[in-house]
Amino acid sequence: MNKQTIITCLLVLVVMVGQAQTFTPVVEDSIDFVITGTTTSKNDSVATFPCAPHGKSVMFPIQDGRFTVIGRLPRNTFFQIGDYEGNDLRFIVDDVPTEINLVTGEVKGSDLQQRFIQCQMRERDIDKVVEPWWEGLSDEEKDRIIMMSGNGLSDATAKDSANLEKYEDFMGDRAALVRKNIRENKDNVIPAWYLYVDFSNLTLDEMREFVCEDAPYAHHPAMERPWKFYWGRLLQSNLISKPFIDFEAEAPDGTKHRLSEYAGHGQYVLIDFWASWCGPCIASFPYMKQIYAAYKDRGLHIVGVSCDKDHNAWLKALDKHQLPWTALLSPAGKDDAPRLYGVTGIPAVILIAPDGTIISTDLEGKELKAKLEEVFGE
Repeated sequence: MNKQTIITCLLVLVVMVGQAQTFTPVVEDSIDFVITGTTTSKNDSVATFPCAPHGKSVMFPIQDGRFTVIGRLPRNTFFQIGDYEGNDLRFIVDDVPTEINLVTGEVKGSDLQQRFIQCQMRERDIDKVVEPWWEGLSDEEKDRIIMMSGNGLSDATAKDSANLEKYEDFMGDRAALVRKNIRENKDNVIPAWYLYVDFSNLTLDEMREFVCEDAPYAHHPAMERPWKFYWGRLLQSNLISKPFIDFEAEAPDGTKHRLSEYAGHGQYVLIDFWASWCGPCIASFPYMKQIYAAYKDRGLHIVGVSCDKDHNAWLKALDKHQLPWTALLSPAGKDDAPRLYGVTGIPAVILIAPDGTIISTDLEGKELKAKLEEVFGE
């Protein structure tokens, strides 16, 4: 085993140990809390539930436009109240009574509670501008926007492009606001909420900035997913320019195969991690088939690695979608292929050079197409 392989294996071990950490809320730190409020909703109750970590939903009655929510939860739990008319707000469980107007966001409570509500009202301001436009689009127009923002659209019209530009402006505004809310609250637990809901949209540099051991929110239960995502991204970033990690997996006929049968033999190898239950994975198949058709005769081999736990579901998906490339089923346990490659969400693509070194670990859609055009000299 050479030095580079040893370093890679040690990094995988560090990430696996990190992922074994738990973020269980401390029951002994539970406190009683009270949130009173008003709403214009004509419904007879508000719905409440702990949303990070997720918990059981409980209804509280609305009487003459007013409601009172009482409960006992671990301190700093994120807790949602909604009136079934889109006026949903999250709260931080603390021992200061809170009074809220769900419609206007006017709040009385702790300084922390007021800051959290203010962050959410900024989001509402953006949504108020965009929602009428979005709701005015047809389902087909919405689908075309999503397709263009991901894999591109070969028959895009000028209207499609205009819609995409507006959509991306909105997404950019939302992304900038998330980062603003995090940076302005690094002295409290508010960032844990925004990292919980938006971690997958952050760059590795941003993850390094926000996900750090000395932050006051570092071990909030909501941080489990952001930490695991960060560990995976860290592993992936360190895999670039290093030899691929070999693994064994099962073919549809039951035979065992290793990645080394395909990688490192003078062709580009694209590993596509997917699962039968993953909607975005299935939606990517037509685009991946286009990629395969364009480059298979130029030296690109695709190895589809399923993360399915249900063997029959995997076989049924293969039969239904007729994928024209190598199909393998990843084993569970220490040799789980996604874990070896730091994959924390699917679909995920790993691109390996002809000499067996890893070129990229986090490209998809238009970015993947651009990378392939680059390596194949287009």
